[in-house]
Amino acid sequence: MITTRSLSRLAENGDAEAQFRLGYRYAFCRDQHRRDWKRAFAFWKESAEQGHVRAQFYLGTCYDLERGVRKDARLAMHWYRIAAAAGHETAQYNLALGYRDGIGVSQNPQAAARWFRAAAKGGYPDAQNYFGYCLHEGLGVRRDRRQAARWYIRAAKKGVLHAEFNLGLCYLHGDGVARSIRNARKWLERAARRQHRRARELLSEPRPATRR
Repeated sequence: MITTRSLSRLAENGDAEAQFRLGYRYAFCRDQHRRDWKRAFAFWKESAEQGHVRAQFYLGTCYDLERGVRKDARLAMHWYRIAAAAGHETAQYNLALGYRDGIGVSQNPQAAARWFRAAAKGGYPDAQNYFGYCLHEGLGVRRDRRQAARWYIRAAKKGVLHAEFNLGLCYLHGDGVARSIRNARKWLERAARRQHRRARELLSEPRPATRR
C-alpha cells in the first residue's frame, strides 16, 4: 500500500487521485482521534475541482453533513449534481432527495424522479424503491404500477425494508402484480421481522387482505 508520505508528494504535484486518497485517509482512518475532516475537505476540494468524480461526491457530503466545512445545502447539491452527471449512483440518489424535498434546490418532482431513475438503473437499492414509489403514485412521472412493482421487487430482493413492505401491499391489493395473499404475507412478514410497524399491524388483523 502506498504510504501517506508518498501520496502527499503526489498531491503536492497536483495528482487528483492522490488528493482524493489522502482526503479519504484523513476522513476514515481507523483511529478516530486522528481523523481530520478539515484536511479531508481541503484535499477533496482540490481533487474535485480537477474533475475527480468520487472527490466531487465526497465534497458534496462534506457540505451536506457539515464535515470540515460549514453546512451549505446549495453547495452540497451543486457537487452532487456534478458527480451525478458523471454517473455516480449515490450522488444521483442524494440529488434526487434534494429535488424531492426542496433542500439546496427548488422542489422538483420531475427532476427527483429522473435522478431516482438514474440511480435505480445503476443498481442503487434505495433508489429502486423510491423510483418504484414515484411510478406507483405518479410523482414526477406517469403512473405505472406494473413498473413500480418491478422496481419494488428489485429493491426488496436486496433487503430494502420499505420495498419489502411496498411489495407486500402490491400483492395484497393486486397493484401491478397478480393479487396473492401468500406473496403478500411473505413480504409483509419480512418487513415485520425488521420491526416495520404498519406491516406488523396488517399481519395482526384478522383479515389483512381487506385493508390497505
